Amino acid sequence: MSKYADLISGVFWLGIGLLLSIWSASYPIGSLIQPGPGFLPLALGLLLILLSLVLLARAITSSLISQKGPGSPLFGGWKKVAYTVSILILGAIFFERIGYLLTFFLLIILLMRGSGPQRWKKILLVAFCFTLGVYLVFVLLLEQPLPRGILWI
Repeated sequence: MSKYADLISGVFWLGIGLLLSIWSASYPIGSLIQPGPGFLPLALGLLLILLSLVLLARAITSSLISQKGPGSPLFGGWKKVAYTVSILILGAIFFERIGYLLTFFLLIILLMRGSGPQRWKKILLVAFCFTLGVYLVFVLLLEQPLPRGILWI
């Protein structure tokens, strides 16, 4: 892990928390008893701000912050970040077209393969269980429609 990883991620999540909190102000917040549409984004934004400040404080006070040359693991980690972001973007693009089941199943497979060498049996089992689990919770339990795509399931 890079010596700057906590610092970079702390700043990133602080920015996301600030943006989410500011964006939530465009909706009515409501109260704890009757929350409005801006309540959850505001609460999540404030939680992100709090946790990112804890992470930043830990990164600043730790002895991990020092100069690191271009041969650092930080630069090697960008390949995995780029791969993961690319897979997530492709998943978002194809979610409506090929449907939830196939997109999510393939997404899990590709993300697990990108994280390192693993057995195919494990990858397929995890992808199947997660896909089935989210389908059971959202479609059957919560009755929320998910894109059917080419499988029509």
